[in-house]
Amino acid sequence: MKPAHRLTALLLGASLLAGCELAEESANTLAEKAEAAAQEIAREAIGEAVNELNKRVDEVQASAKALLGEQRKEEAREESPRGPSNKHEGEEEDALLPPSGIET
Repeated sequence: MKPAHRLTALLLGASLLAGCELAEESANTLAEKAEAAAQEIAREAIGEAVNELNKRVDEVQASAKALLGEQRKEEAREESPRGPSNKHEGEEEDALLPPSGIET
C-alpha cells in the first residue's frame, strides 16, 4: 500500500473513531436528560397524588370529628337523669315520705 493510501486509511479510521466517540457522548447526554425528565414527571405525579390523599384524609378526619361530637352530645343527654317533677329536685327520698312523718 502506498503511503498516501495509508494516510487516508488512518485519517478515515481516526475520523470514524472520533465520530463514534461523539455519538456515544451524545447518547449518554440524551439518556441523562431523559432520566432527569422522567424523575421530574414522577415527582410531580407523586406530589399530586399525595396532595389528593391529604385532602381526602382531612375530609375523613373532619367527618369523624363531627360524628364523634354528635355521639358525645347524645351520650351526655342519655346519661343525664331526668329530675323529679316536683319542686324539690334531689330530694327524692323526702318526697316519698308522708308530710307528717312516720309514726312508730
